Amino acid sequence: MRTREVRAFPLQNLRITRADEKLGRLEFHGRSIVYDSLSEDMGGWRERIMPGAATRTLGMAPDVRFLINHDPNLLLGRTASGTADLSEEPDEGVDVDARMADVSYARDLAVSLERGDIDQMSFGFWVTADGWAGNTHEVFGIDLDGGDVSVVTYPAFAATSAELRSAAARHTGREAAPEPEAVTRALAEVRAGKVLSATNRQLVADAHDALGALLEAADRSAPGPQAYPHERARHRLRELEMLASL
Repeated sequence: MRTREVRAFPLQNLRITRADEKLGRLEFHGRSIVYDSLSEDMGGWRERIMPGAATRTLGMAPDVRFLINHDPNLLLGRTASGTADLSEEPDEGVDVDARMADVSYARDLAVSLERGDIDQMSFGFWVTADGWAGNTHEVFGIDLDGGDVSVVTYPAFAATSAELRSAAARHTGREAAPEPEAVTRALAEVRAGKVLSATNRQLVADAHDALGALLEAADRSAPGPQAYPHERARHRLRELEMLASL
């Protein structure tokens, strides 16, 4: 079964141009995938998208949507319709060129991009070929068909599949972190008035410990003002503390 992965990179090579001054139509150019760039710490392991990882999928004319925050309701362009194009720069990455839809949210996005308020891109994909070099997950092949590239407001953390987290745990010798979906279901049960089972109580406790350790590491690496996702994480940590004490 294919499992979807989501990764984010700082936005590079950004260009916003007005293709038609009268109609105000906008064109976007930016790098959606960066090759040979070591990711942040993903829980005792890192990842690198290797040069050429997208060559095969791009040669098969994948249907890829260009979105805002991975939201299908905020569609800016699509390769299948000819309003977006993906091109590979050898050894560098994959660029996206889009003739953005003439809609208000595209114009709002252009303002935020030009101001520098939004400076990240993210893409959804499936791994087709990979391997490990020590604690580094090396991705040699990806499938973009049916996925998307997105400009994102705040990619708090990379979204990794349960299968990849388990593989990483085997390679690093660390216990896999609790699955976010399972923690979310446990929290939903409590909010619905149900009593936490012993299994879910342990799950919440494990999630609390993992998130606390992550925040401590973030504090050490980024002593300056915290970003909004960091505050959201702290709020979730406090919520987990209360639930674990039930």
